[in-house]
Amino acid sequence: MNIRNRSTAKPTATRESGAVAVEFALIFPLLIVLVLGIAEFGRAFNIQVSLSEAGREASRYAAIHCSEATYSASNAQSAGIAAAPSVALSASNITISYSGTGTCSSGNNAVANVSYTTAWMTGFPALIPGMPSSLTVKGTGVMRCGG
Repeated sequence: MNIRNRSTAKPTATRESGAVAVEFALIFPLLIVLVLGIAEFGRAFNIQVSLSEAGREASRYAAIHCSEATYSASNAQSAGIAAAPSVALSASNITISYSGTGTCSSGNNAVANVSYTTAWMTGFPALIPGMPSSLTVKGTGVMRCGG
């Protein structure tokens, strides 16, 4: 009859609990980096969509109203700011220009360029060497002047 020494034998679950802790310690940093990366990408994508909409609305306003006597670029900038409520834009973030002859005449395009710089949401990318310390996103809108 084979009798085991019960004081030296350990249950299987106890012997493998250390291995599980080591595996978790190896995988956890990768999981955190993945989750933070997804969050940063989602925020950057949201800002990009908002800036594209702001550029589109600002260029649309400029293309439609540029021939009016009361038109000014600040009106077009205000239209762009109103189109992106999720981003804290100011008039200095939006520039209005015209292609071709540089005026808003029939056949030319009204071009609105929108640029926005903000800090990283998590701050994690700024810790990586070679990554910028802030997030800069740009959007552009183009509309034909005079219809």
